[in-house]
Parts: sequence; structure tokens; C-alpha cells
Amino acid sequence: MTNNADVVVMSSKGQVVVPKGVRNAVEAVVGTQFVVFGSGNTIVLRKIALPKFSQKELEKLVAQSERKLRQAGFVTEQSRRNLVEEAIEQTRQR
Repeated sequence: MTNNADVVVMSSKGQVVVPKGVRNAVEAVVGTQFVVFGSGNTIVLRKIALPKFSQKELEKLVAQSERKLRQAGFVTEQSRRNLVEEAIEQTRQR
């Protein structure tokens, strides 16, 4: 964690800029998501760590989901391919 303290100003839209040193310290990049907590005079931003899966892990998760959906009568081979492709694309975007 950074030892630097910076003063920031909130815009009329409620926006604040997270100082570069803090962004670097928490490895925040464009698109990083945070959950925001507030109480009294304190606001805390906590970075949301999204899991990253390998293609093999994604395919295993999709296969498990497919089995359950097939048992319920919902999945075709094409929908399986679509699920795998969508999961892979979402992981690449993170």
C-alpha cells in the first residue's frame, strides 16, 4: 500500500480521480471495478478481483453446466459452442 496521501476534489457529477500512485499500488487499470462503502465521513473503494480461468477450466465449467442443463432438456451442441466462445471472450476482456 502506498504511503502517500493526496487530496482530491469531487466533481459536480460526484467523480473523483484516484491518484496514479494509488492506482499503481493496487494495480488498477482502465475498466477495473470497485465496490464502494460509505459510513460517517469515510468512503472506501475496494477493488473487485474477478477470477481468471484458463480455456481448459472454462471448458470444464461449461461442460458441467451443459450436463445439468441437458438433464433439464435445455442445451444443444450449438448452444454449448456459443457458451464456450462467450466465456472465452469475457475472460479475454478482463
